[in-house]
Amino acid sequence: MRDKIDISRLDIQALNSELTDDLLMDLKTPVKDRKEFKYNSYVISIPRYFYRFVGIKTNEKDYYDLLYRIDREFKTTTRAYLKFNQGLDRNLSLNNQNKLDEIWKKINPEAGIDTSFIISALDSSGLIPSISKPVLTLQIKNYFKVMLDYYINTRADFKIEEFKLLLNYGVHWLNLYSKTLFDNFDYLYINPKILYYGDITTEEAYFLIFLSMIGCDILYFNPKGAGNIKEADKFNAFSRELIYLNRGDIKGEPWESKDRIRTTAYSAREELNKTLFEEGGSFYRPWQLANHNIKALTLKTTYEEVNLWGKEKALVRDGWKVENNTVYIPNIFAKISGTHEDKDKYWQELNEIIGQENTLFINKLPIIEVVPLEYGKFQQVYPLKGREGFSTNKMLKASWWKYKELRVGLQKTMAEKIKEVTLHPIVYNVDNQPTRDFQVDIFSVLVNLDKSILQLLQSFDYPEEVPKIVIYNNEKNGNISYEDSIMLSFLNAMGVDILIYNPSGYTDIERYIYSDMYDIHHLEDVSFNLDFKKYEAKKKSFFKNLFKW
Repeated sequence: MRDKIDISRLDIQALNSELTDDLLMDLKTPVKDRKEFKYNSYVISIPRYFYRFVGIKTNEKDYYDLLYRIDREFKTTTRAYLKFNQGLDRNLSLNNQNKLDEIWKKINPEAGIDTSFIISALDSSGLIPSISKPVLTLQIKNYFKVMLDYYINTRADFKIEEFKLLLNYGVHWLNLYSKTLFDNFDYLYINPKILYYGDITTEEAYFLIFLSMIGCDILYFNPKGAGNIKEADKFNAFSRELIYLNRGDIKGEPWESKDRIRTTAYSAREELNKTLFEEGGSFYRPWQLANHNIKALTLKTTYEEVNLWGKEKALVRDGWKVENNTVYIPNIFAKISGTHEDKDKYWQELNEIIGQENTLFINKLPIIEVVPLEYGKFQQVYPLKGREGFSTNKMLKASWWKYKELRVGLQKTMAEKIKEVTLHPIVYNVDNQPTRDFQVDIFSVLVNLDKSILQLLQSFDYPEEVPKIVIYNNEKNGNISYEDSIMLSFLNAMGVDILIYNPSGYTDIERYIYSDMYDIHHLEDVSFNLDFKKYEAKKKSFFKNLFKW
């Protein structure tokens, strides 16, 4: 009988769960596998996490590394994810504001606030969004009313103007965020996620409380203090607070990858603590570092530096070092959008990059047409119900491993990077697939790489010329595919330079790869249907050579 119950039609009762020491694993755990999950013919109990982290536990580096990893995990796990570091959007549309003003004209605060009337008026005015599940739309209305009642009953200094702010912005946020969070909400599997960092207003705090009632996981981080959310949930009825002794200032970009470094030209405000040849001007024998681990440090550059660093060996780039059997390789991942007004200059710069050693130039897209889905192979190295995790050793020993002819050290590195990119991708889950299906998509591309890519990696002696994949993408030669983007994310992790020239300025990798993983450099002009051209320097006339002025 229990199996015949339609879960999607049940009323939600959200419960706050206890976090363990493995926060990321807790948050990724499907709802049905969490403690206290249960349901009957009427109600489904959804265990969710709503925690407020006040202060810094150890140090700022670990604190922001954790924020970065949470952001990455949430992006990988679900598309029903929102993050905020400058508050919620406050651009209330004029149309909705006018509708709200009409509703407020019918409310007499002195006679008391009737929240049932407010919800009915909002609904009839089209101000409550319709979710794909009608039952969930009804629960959104009910819990929005509960939130309004909670505000009225717990505010010791209740002021109608503040309540009006809460209602107006709450309606705005309902319409702005509900579909992202709830349209594909499967009560058994992955619930919606919210990561909030920094200061928070009272109305934002109450809106988070409302979202928690519908089963969202919510993490609130504030390195400076408790903020208004402490007053909103003063009895810890909805959330739990973890307080740490250390304090820090609130930063503008808490999610920035700590694996990226800024060149001195890009950020003059940073100390010049890294210079060329900082590692003592070390010399290396050919292939001396071939069996080392590698860590790519993607440079954050100006456009001018792309043309400078793109021609330099790895060991003279900012950030190069060898430490603890690991080679840190400064590489470039950049898109050059548009062209110069002077096309000769554009072709000259592009051809100079293409002319570098160990460069693969591509001007016909996509690079990868189609790959078989390797569910069986993925199951071998990462069993669904196993506890040993992703085994790179099994992959290297498997009969289907296609890269056996490569250097042994390179094979091991590739296996580790395949594991890293598969489990912690930097590409969007564009089809909102279950996590394992998404991982299989990535894995399938990476165990079927083309021979030209393997040759690029095989010839990479880490201190020397950094291999490059240069893509020329006009609107005539196809476009970069999702599979291409998976491959590019892997090559970036392998320390390869990736340069994408798009003269039209149209989007390509922006649709698939997280924007903080690469730079976009906008040139001063755009050109459509621009065929690739080899640059030939114009010869000076006899008289110009004779008379140099």
